[in-house]
Parts: sequence; structure tokens; C-alpha cells
Amino acid sequence: MAADDAPDDDTTETPDVELEPIDIDNPDPVETARRRYGRGGGILAAGMFGLDKALTGKVKPDDMVQVQEAATEPIDLDKDGFQLTIDDSTTVEAPAMERRPPLVSKKKPRR
Repeated sequence: MAADDAPDDDTTETPDVELEPIDIDNPDPVETARRRYGRGGGILAAGMFGLDKALTGKVKPDDMVQVQEAATEPIDLDKDGFQLTIDDSTTVEAPAMERRPPLVSKKKPRR
């Protein structure tokens, strides 16, 4: 084959593909990469995130702290039981549970 028979690099057409960067603020960017780019994309994203974590030592901070205010003090359902009135003729009740000793198996010590 002569050098003239080889295709020129200028004549080959490449499809115009717009690639968007992966949003790193996404809660699950590896799953997003897998959906958008296939299994290979998911594997590559997981590897890159693992390398980033290993090299920089960054751990995703727990920014979300949820505080729930209650109208009353919490009750111990096992000790006090539970009763809920739905309407005048319907009431749901769960009595307190009987206290039992814990189940513990007797293991022979290893030598």
C-alpha cells in the first residue's frame, strides 16, 4: 500500500458531541455518570472519586443536621404502652410489653 492510499486525517469526520461536566454537588454523581455514559462511565467516575478521596483525604462533611421539636416529652412505648383516639368510636391501643431477660448463649471459651 502506498503512502498516497492512506486516508488523510483532515477528511475524516467526527460527530459533533456536546459533553457536559458532571455536577459534583449531585448526591450520587457515580449513578448519574452510569446513567449518562453507561457502565464504563460509572466505573470511571467511581475510580476518580476514590482517587480524589485517597489523595486529598477530603471527606464529605455532614452539613445536614435535622432538629425536630416535639410538643411533649418522648414516652417509652415498651414501658408505658400506646393509646391513640382516632374519633369518638375508634381508639387504638397497644399495651406495655412484658419485660423479659435477654437471650444470651453460653459459649465455651476458646483456648
